Formats: sequence, C-alpha cells, structure tokens
Amino acid sequence: MIGNKLREVRHSQSLSLTTVASKAKISAATLSRIETNKQGIDLGLFLVLARILQAAPHDLLSEEQDSEQSDPLVQQIAALQTSDRTKLWRELAANRRAQRSSRRAELRNVGQQVEELIAQIEFLHEELDAVRLRVKRKK
Repeated sequence: MIGNKLREVRHSQSLSLTTVASKAKISAATLSRIETNKQGIDLGLFLVLARILQAAPHDLLSEEQDSEQSDPLVQQIAALQTSDRTKLWRELAANRRAQRSSRRAELRNVGQQVEELIAQIEFLHEELDAVRLRVKRKK
C-alpha cells in the first residue's frame, strides 16, 4: 500500500513523522494514520508528500502486489493515459496555486478587518475618555 511505501522512504531518509508532517501542513497523527493505512490519502496530498520525500510518484506507487490488493489511488492513476496523467498533474498544480492565492487574499482581507476593528476601538476609547472628562467637569 502507499502508506507503507511512504513510511519506508521516510525512514530511509531518517526523517521524523513530525518533520514530514509539518512540511506537508498536516498533523503527525494524520501522517501516521496514512502510513499505517488507517486513513486514505488524496492525490494532492500524495503529490505533496512525494515532493517532500524527493521521490518520484511512480516509485511510491509501484508495489509488487496483485491488482486486487493494490491501493485504489494506485489503480486510478495507473489507469490513466500518459496525456491524462500530465493533464491531471497540471490541473493539480494550478489548483494548488489558486488555493495559495485565495488564502493570501483572505489573509489580506482579515488583516484589513483587524485594522478597521482596531481603529473602531481607538475611536471608542477616545469617546469614552471624552465622556469621562465631561462627567468629571460636572462634579
């Protein structure tokens, strides 16, 4: 299964679960479940892990098992024509770039909202100070 192969490659490079998981932006527990075949893996994460482990995806997919026991992801990728696989990789890369761009835009938006809230708090603080001054003058 893919999980076993990922673990073998990670061990051969003396990389810890935590190191690989943090680079992949997943938890060590998630990576452990993937490596022990207790959790499936989607194609995007598979490609990220392959890149982190500096392993060719086809090397991680090649196992000496009969097709009945092979991982569904292996079967799906293996069934694709070369041109379809190339198209898939390109689409995944484009989706990844779009997600990163979208996240950056969301972070900018959150940053602007935080700045606006801070400005509102400062305004309210000044208003409260002004009210306190007026109350003190009346006494």
